[in-house]
Amino acid sequence: MKEIPGLRDSFKKAKIVFLTTFSETGEEHSRQMTNLNEDPFTIIWFPTYKNTKKVSEITNNPKVLITFPGENQKEFFEIEGDAKIETGKQVEEKWFWWYLYWRPSQRNRFWFPPGNHPDWVIINISPISAKLIKKTNRTN
Repeated sequence: MKEIPGLRDSFKKAKIVFLTTFSETGEEHSRQMTNLNEDPFTIIWFPTYKNTKKVSEITNNPKVLITFPGENQKEFFEIEGDAKIETGKQVEEKWFWWYLYWRPSQRNRFWFPPGNHPDWVIINISPISAKLIKKTNRTN
């Protein structure tokens, strides 16, 4: 993936991004995701539950888009990537940090019971390409 001016800094600042998945018929479904990632050039990950629409769609079609604001108003970046569903040890480690992001007061009290959490998964996205999109005002 090529470097685009502002991409790295904008991605690091974006604490919420939009993840777009595609149905079997190509219909787009976008939702907000908490972004704990800092580097758009490595694997981008998100915790989620196994029985969600996004996991089902990724299983059928791994193409995803990650969209977030650019440095200037009316600009945004779009990263296209291939997504895979991760299970196993990585899930527990990453879920812990995601939970603490949302509930920092629980840091001293919070723990996950050891063992298997079959409903938890991680979406791992390998970035392929990125582009800067500039919205223009259209007049009729």
